Amino acid sequence: MSLTNPNLEGYHVVRNMWMLYYNKSENNYIAPKKCSGCYDDKKFVIWSVSVASQAIVDAARIYKEFVPLVDPAIHIFSKYKNNHLKGYSAAENAGTDEDIYYDDDAQVASAMITAYEVTGNKKHLDQGRELVRFLMGGWNTNPDAKTKGGMKWHLKNAYLNSCTTGETAKACLQISKFIPNEAKIYVDFAAKCIDWQIKVLRSEDDGLIMDGIQDTATDVNDTKYSYNTGTTLSAASLLYNITKETKWKDIADDLAKAAINRNVFFYDRDYSDDKRYWRDASYFVQLLIEGLADYLLYIGNEAPEGLPQRIEEEIKRHLVMFYKYMRDPNDGLYIQSFEPHLTYRDVYDSKYKQEFGERKGWSLKNEDKDGDGNPQKCLIGCGSAARVFFQGARVVPKID
Repeated sequence: MSLTNPNLEGYHVVRNMWMLYYNKSENNYIAPKKCSGCYDDKKFVIWSVSVASQAIVDAARIYKEFVPLVDPAIHIFSKYKNNHLKGYSAAENAGTDEDIYYDDDAQVASAMITAYEVTGNKKHLDQGRELVRFLMGGWNTNPDAKTKGGMKWHLKNAYLNSCTTGETAKACLQISKFIPNEAKIYVDFAAKCIDWQIKVLRSEDDGLIMDGIQDTATDVNDTKYSYNTGTTLSAASLLYNITKETKWKDIADDLAKAAINRNVFFYDRDYSDDKRYWRDASYFVQLLIEGLADYLLYIGNEAPEGLPQRIEEEIKRHLVMFYKYMRDPNDGLYIQSFEPHLTYRDVYDSKYKQEFGERKGWSLKNEDKDGDGNPQKCLIGCGSAARVFFQGARVVPKID
């Protein structure tokens, strides 16, 4: 059995995810057994909820039978809301908890805005607008900061990180399309975010986006996760589409080239060039694929010669590999790993050794196993897998 229709694979993953995790009586995602992303024995942190609910919205965009699931999926967020600050906490609370992460909330905002786009339910737009306004308040204005500007990671921690800055820019640009009389406010804020991102966090060595910097520090954390480049690429591509300013296209071109350069940080470079792959977990890779899909949507016709074809081939290659190595045929769901040796033991023995030899030994990532060491799926892994296929299908709708 091989992957031929990425959208259909996304359909099956979302359907099985919803049946496994959604509890109608609690109107919430409930873990059958405590797993990665749970903050107690059964409930999930909002990051997991945001990715799963975004996957529902992605599915509803393609398959109309999922549209009735969008409202209950978005309603789950209300359990996490701080009603005073208008942000959303990491865990369910009584409306006052301040354990709020701006990057998580930016993904929540995107899910709300796209839910409005798919359903036309204005409640989702109003929620998204309120949350985007809250996000914009996370811009670092500390006059004593050594590093000025940038979006804070947490309500109480001015670690200025790229995922928060890029995702907030993206959410601003998404909502700008639906509120014309406020559009300039959102577009200008997004431009400020990406200007800062490129100035402070783009690596001169390989063009990738580095992770972040504490506002009291001058040394950048130079870890380069794939989603940092992906979210920045989405925002830069959208900025060019809206403003037609060539600087955004130049930035997007460079980021797209860097994202598929098999010599950069987030590829596993222990293999020959033809076997190198994105080694981040699926919850990061899904945003890289989305960034590349956004680039082709908004800039593809003006992209440098040959780049769209290279992007298409790279996404196709990764979709096939992810399906081959991380899918559990028993339930059609996926673990979070994107690395072919960090998979089910039988898959390692029957497939990895055949394709890669014994270059790397078998194991499971800690987040992909239970307390006894057995493979275990989780909500964010399933939602991310669905998004890998739905976003990938925007570029590669069919695989021969």
